[in-house]
Amino acid sequence: MDTYDIILDQFIAEAGLEGEICMLNHNDSDPRQATDYLCHQLGYKLPDDTFEADGELRIPVCDECSEALISNDWILFYCVGCNESQWLQKKYAKREYPEGTNLIALKQCPKCYNELLD
Repeated sequence: MDTYDIILDQFIAEAGLEGEICMLNHNDSDPRQATDYLCHQLGYKLPDDTFEADGELRIPVCDECSEALISNDWILFYCVGCNESQWLQKKYAKREYPEGTNLIALKQCPKCYNELLD
């Protein structure tokens, strides 16, 4: 894929944001206009320590969430199983997270687990 294909793909994706709202948790019911996408490849690590992508998250996000994702102050926990999200401010975390950790994708979260038990 050359540079022009990447630019065209990004332009088409951004054009699709019109009317989209942020899909991340804000702990209130006020919808926020999406201005960008959170894109994250999903996959698995091979025995030779290389990464094999087999899917991609593409989630509409607002300016506030975009800024939190690029800051080093917040971590977004995102459940791929049910699309729930939760923010954690690093200074209040009970454990240390490596520098640069801004997103932790989960296969299953407490909500998913509880729904399986019901």
